[in-house]
Amino acid sequence: MRIRTRIAFWVSLAGLVSSTLLSLVIFFMGLETPREYLDQELDIHARAVAEELALGMQTSGGIVPQRLDILSRLYWMQIYDEQMQPLFVSELAKEIFLPLKTAGDSYLVPTQIPLNRFFSDEGAEEMTAFWNQVFSIPVGEATYLVHLARPVESLVIESIETTALVGLALLASVVVLIVVSYLVAGRILRPIREINRLAREINENTLACRIPRTASGDEIDELAASLNQMFDRLHSSFRHQKEFVANAAHELKTPITLLRLSLEETLQNELLPADVQERLLAEERALSRIHQLVKNLLDLSRLELAERLERTTFCLHALLRQVLDEFQVLLAERQLTLQAHLQGELPILADREKIQRVLINLIDNAIHYNVPGGSVTCRTFHDRVQVRVAITNTGPGIAAAEQARIFDQFFRCEQSRAIEYGGAGLGLTIAKRIVELHGGRITIDSSPAGPTRLQVILPRTPGAVLPARS
Repeated sequence: MRIRTRIAFWVSLAGLVSSTLLSLVIFFMGLETPREYLDQELDIHARAVAEELALGMQTSGGIVPQRLDILSRLYWMQIYDEQMQPLFVSELAKEIFLPLKTAGDSYLVPTQIPLNRFFSDEGAEEMTAFWNQVFSIPVGEATYLVHLARPVESLVIESIETTALVGLALLASVVVLIVVSYLVAGRILRPIREINRLAREINENTLACRIPRTASGDEIDELAASLNQMFDRLHSSFRHQKEFVANAAHELKTPITLLRLSLEETLQNELLPADVQERLLAEERALSRIHQLVKNLLDLSRLELAERLERTTFCLHALLRQVLDEFQVLLAERQLTLQAHLQGELPILADREKIQRVLINLIDNAIHYNVPGGSVTCRTFHDRVQVRVAITNTGPGIAAAEQARIFDQFFRCEQSRAIEYGGAGLGLTIAKRIVELHGGRITIDSSPAGPTRLQVILPRTPGAVLPARS
């Protein structure tokens, strides 16, 4: 689960819990409030009845039914003496029976009387309920029991309706909370997504890039600062490593050249014994390989440190023909057939010397890793955006597990092939680096049974966006 989803989930859950608790408090308070109002109304009416009973005892020595009828016009009322004998029964009490319960406790009694009898704006399908309360009222030396009730709407129905409304409001609030929390989480995490994107784009060749800071001083800005410091350390370490390799290769180049010259001069001595001459030839071949390795290391270090291109417009087909002509002797020696499909002019804006190095490395690989009697095929494809150069050889193929590593430094596919064909494993690394400096890419298509095709894809002009990989 993504962080944005988790944030939205936990915020929504916390909001749901708090909203539910608040809704329950409001719900129960809403249920108690009308009951409190009804109790207050009946209590006020009971006081009026008590005053009327006291006035009747003073003026006429007993209950005055006419005055009590006026007080009970909208209420259900019965008055009992101390022996629980009814002294007064209202018109509504004569019609409807309501049970008498303990004095002091209010209670609700539902009936089958339509609600519109008492409330003209209500429907006939709803039934009336009576809110009851029993009061003990002392008047003089006597104590009267007054049972009062008021018709009300069904509190059960009101409770159900209130519950439904609260539930709908709670559901709506949860939906709004989920949407808002998801959007807010996305806004909060937007800088982190940008940091993640920039961090993915930074590699050993783009360590000079840095993540822009927001200057807000928050945790995300601190994260960007920490990552930039880490990139600074990595960039410094990589640069020191590359400079060391470049300096070491440069320092090794001169003594190796002197050793080669010395061996070549010694080999010109015709008085050398045959076995000594053979050993010197072997040493000269070893020095040649070391010299080529140092040269490749120096070239690779320069590419990684300088990263500068001297772009000129030249014909790629003419350059390809020139490179292929240089390999004619080697092709004949290896008994290989060359097939070149190069027609017309193919102008391109690039560094001619470096592109030539790429073509030399690829064609040299296609020749060395081939079989006698095989072939090397060179084709070009182009459109308005890109140029593709495909070089195919009929030699042993490359396993899928090894194809992703053939551009790594010093990687050799098989030990047997490494011994047979020689080389240091830097040619394809240099070729890939040059192609990437031009904004292109290099791909491989091979199978264990062969053939193997390496394809260089270059933009026709600097900055052109190449199509996605097919």
